[in-house]
Amino acid sequence: MDVLSEVMSLLRTQGQLYGRLELSAPFGLRFPGNEGVCLIVTRGSCLLAVDDGTPIPLVGGDFVFLPAPESYTLLSGPKERVRSAVDLVKPEEFHRSRLITHGGDGVPTSVIAGCFRFASPESEMLVEHLPAIVHLPASSHDTPWFGSTLQHLAAETQGDHPGSAAIVDRLAEVLFVQAMRSQIRTMLGDESPSWLRAITDPQIGEALRLMHAEPSRDWTVTTLARGVSMSRSAFAERFRRLVGETPLGHLTRWRMVRAAALLREHRPAKMAAVAATVGYESESSFGKVFKRVMGLSPGGYRRHHRRDEPGEATRARESTGEQERGR
Repeated sequence: MDVLSEVMSLLRTQGQLYGRLELSAPFGLRFPGNEGVCLIVTRGSCLLAVDDGTPIPLVGGDFVFLPAPESYTLLSGPKERVRSAVDLVKPEEFHRSRLITHGGDGVPTSVIAGCFRFASPESEMLVEHLPAIVHLPASSHDTPWFGSTLQHLAAETQGDHPGSAAIVDRLAEVLFVQAMRSQIRTMLGDESPSWLRAITDPQIGEALRLMHAEPSRDWTVTTLARGVSMSRSAFAERFRRLVGETPLGHLTRWRMVRAAALLREHRPAKMAAVAATVGYESESSFGKVFKRVMGLSPGGYRRHHRRDEPGEATRARESTGEQERGR
């Protein structure tokens, strides 16, 4: 598998559900953020502002991915009055129609908006290296099927046909992968430290694969260096230069990301079993490291991310047609 394919395999998504925004100028709507937000402009044009950033123009055919916005705003013009989408449409009303209409009598703009989470916990570490906005303009489409896929997706969101939700999910993921392929190619040529760039290095990339594949193994800098046929000192220096952190620092963070996924997805699992899976014999020592890295104790994290309790991500979905995800 080539490096780009390997990286893209980490970006499998799950739990997508998209809704439509039918806007007409003048309009300004602010939406709560989420782990991952996709916007597809199918008609017209608008401005997109992420958090407090400078608005960027979007036109029909544009695809946008926002990795982790606190909020995002769609406007017909830079000076338009902004309203909260949560105040505009009640969740129960949106659940029936998956449609938000807003604005005046001006030029119409149609946007498909949705959110999802990544299937792989490793992708959380990849998203850290993405810009606030991944924008694939309509003018940059280098594949003839992109436009027709977008049109097919738009048509599916306009009706209530059997299986349309599943079709929209799959088509949106295809568009997302295309956008990420373009972005990752750009990132791979960047000289700034990141494990994404480091994975292209034959030896450091192999060390990353070893750690990620067997997080429970008792890795040391020496065993990792030996595993990729390097001296300990040369390996440690090169790893830090390419990845931006020490080998064991990266290993610890990856272990905690894996543990967090287990706590979210396998709530009945005993804490000792989770600790052992990521290389800790002592539940106490695991708990201390987890809290230092993740900001919550393992038990607190598990309670905070219960799938059957709505949280901020669900509130985001309720205003833009995004799939409910308990926290």
